[in-house]
Amino acid sequence: MPVKKADARRRAEFEARMARLQRFRTVVGLLGFVPLAASLGCGSGLDIIGVCAVPREVYLGLWAAIFGTFLGLTFRMWRERRAHQRAGAAT
Repeated sequence: MPVKKADARRRAEFEARMARLQRFRTVVGLLGFVPLAASLGCGSGLDIIGVCAVPREVYLGLWAAIFGTFLGLTFRMWRERRAHQRAGAAT
């Protein structure tokens, strides 16, 4: 019986970790649209708050960094899911 409790606890911890990573990845993905929209808005002549004072390359650099973080979190979730499946198959 202790093996089933350990498996259930390990599964619950894994699901909690995946849910936390999923929420964080969603927030990062949404934040990625801010510099992208600012960059595209400046190109179309939309200067409401003086956002265009910052060079477009800075906005694109920020977007690239945020998008890289999003991809990194996606890759981390994929690797953790596979590691969890392998650990479950090994027992």
